[in-house]
Amino acid sequence: MDMYAVPNPEIPECPPGLEYLTQVDQLLIKQKVELVEALVGFESNNKYEVRNSLGQNVFYAVEENDCLSRQCCGPMRSFNIHVLDNFGQEVITVTRPLKCMACCFPCCLQELEVQSPPGNTVGYVKQQWHPFSPKFIVANEHSEPVLKINGPFCGWSCLPDVDFEQLFWIITTHIG
Repeated sequence: MDMYAVPNPEIPECPPGLEYLTQVDQLLIKQKVELVEALVGFESNNKYEVRNSLGQNVFYAVEENDCLSRQCCGPMRSFNIHVLDNFGQEVITVTRPLKCMACCFPCCLQELEVQSPPGNTVGYVKQQWHPFSPKFIVANEHSEPVLKINGPFCGWSCLPDVDFEQLFWIITTHIG
């Protein structure tokens, strides 16, 4: 495993531990597959390595939920994801409650909350209702939209992986 000591300059209004993100334009996320899970199909908590474009680990992410949710609810399960820096300090917490993914129930759309540092909400990702395409809004801590994510036509969860290629920035304020 290639460890990378992330520089920690003081940047105003940047959550502690995330300063390095201001210096990169790409992160690669790789799931660590457990041997038992691959062979038997028994779901375990997912673990991820977050790397920079040089392949150096800059963060780790660990899923937290219960065994029953993992086995019965599949990808719709509720979870908490804890993102840790290379020193083991939690810098981001992502929380997603159990929700339906069917287009017939616009009251049960996917939503997750992002906190950094843990306990301090910095934003949300909210699914927007659409009968045929997955659409999401990335919102700030006040639930004001800052980015739209549009998926392909007919990107239902019963199909293979869905590629999201279009991102549209919503210019609302200038941060100076």
